[in-house]
Amino acid sequence: MPAGRLLVVCKDDQALEVIDLPSGTTVGSIRASGYTPHEVAATVDGTRAYLPIYSDAWLGDPGTDGRAVDVIDLVGLRVEKTIPLGIPSRPHLPAVGPGGLLYVGTELDESITVVDPASGELVARLPTGRPQSHMFVLSPDGARAYSANVDTGTVSIIDVATRALVSVVEVADKVNRISISPDGRTVYTADQRNPRLAAIDTDSGDVSWIDLPALGFGTAVTPDGGKLIVALRWESRIGVIDLADPSRIDVTDVPSEPQAIIIHPDGTHAYSACDADGAVVEVDIARAEVTRTFLVGRNPDGLCWAATP
Repeated sequence: MPAGRLLVVCKDDQALEVIDLPSGTTVGSIRASGYTPHEVAATVDGTRAYLPIYSDAWLGDPGTDGRAVDVIDLVGLRVEKTIPLGIPSRPHLPAVGPGGLLYVGTELDESITVVDPASGELVARLPTGRPQSHMFVLSPDGARAYSANVDTGTVSIIDVATRALVSVVEVADKVNRISISPDGRTVYTADQRNPRLAAIDTDSGDVSWIDLPALGFGTAVTPDGGKLIVALRWESRIGVIDLADPSRIDVTDVPSEPQAIIIHPDGTHAYSACDADGAVVEVDIARAEVTRTFLVGRNPDGLCWAATP
């Protein structure tokens, strides 16, 4: 079985569940400090996780405006501390960058906030230049950030060192989720009006398209760069795309409404939280088949892999 742990955010429980992958058992559940977290990231050594407190509302709707990130002790399975971000910003996606700095999408501020998690000090705010910068990715070398700006249908390209907005790529009427190839040359985001994925050349900003059998949502590329996994959320299926020939898509049925896609570091399996059914699926990428289903708490959404500390 794949090694390590799977961290799953269960929004309606305001909790982070920790699943031991070799045994398939839940080894802990940590309640967040506020309502409600959506996404999670883990440190390289698997000792800590970061859990932004987002809002009690959907994207773009009125509601509470989170302004903090919980630091989770994955050894003691508890909230170790909470880092304030200073402004009501609805922090959403976290990512651990080079040197261990924490990057958090702060969408109400139209920015990505960079924090030193050890001291809790604010390092920088990286402007996205557009509202609803709900999800982002960092380039493999950490030099650039790319945000998917949902209702403007755009992707912002940001230079991390200079903290400058490089450009904004017009993609579609509406997009959601974003991923990047291991070589950093291509960013993917899903058109939310048409069944297709945008493939954005990170050098030129040019957009090409991959046709899908249904509307896409979360995506991720395998570590070897050969396959792209996509959640076909509203069809309750997951597709495995051969990037050498994107017309080749193998599809498998999963529980209702798969969301994010993450891939195990060994490249063998993909995972997605299926929020409507309170489940997380494990998909064998080579066979495009579900190998295990984990029952979790209410409304699971964000997830990440973590080393066993």
